[in-house]
Amino acid sequence: MTTTPDITSSTAFKLHRATVLIDRIADDYLTREHGIHYAPFLVLLMVRVLGEPSQQAIARNLDVSRASVTQRVSGLVESGLLEVTPDPADSRANIVRLTTPGAALVESAWRGLEQHQSGLDAGVDEPALVAQLDRIISNAEEALS
Repeated sequence: MTTTPDITSSTAFKLHRATVLIDRIADDYLTREHGIHYAPFLVLLMVRVLGEPSQQAIARNLDVSRASVTQRVSGLVESGLLEVTPDPADSRANIVRLTTPGAALVESAWRGLEQHQSGLDAGVDEPALVAQLDRIISNAEEALS
């Protein structure tokens, strides 16, 4: 009789579980303290990191669909956190910018989120973990190409 391997002990499952838990901790904190869910916050954060990106660049960097980003950006524009203008270099694209309230939210929420998540990496060899995660990401990107 063959036994089925315990999927919960696999690296992929453990990475998924850790990601789900960390995302949940972030979402709980951001909604409670800043009134924004983690998914739209990531759009704001990506705009901050990329400068004034196109919606396509945001989608590519978050590895989500353009439709998802379009929906999130629309909500953030309605909330006054982002502004969208046509890209003068590409009539099919839009440029996304943080508004002053959007930039302030990213700053305060990021600082608070870092403090709130303090301790999640207790006992972890962070440089080794980062190196291993970079390796897994590289291997996954190679497998997908």
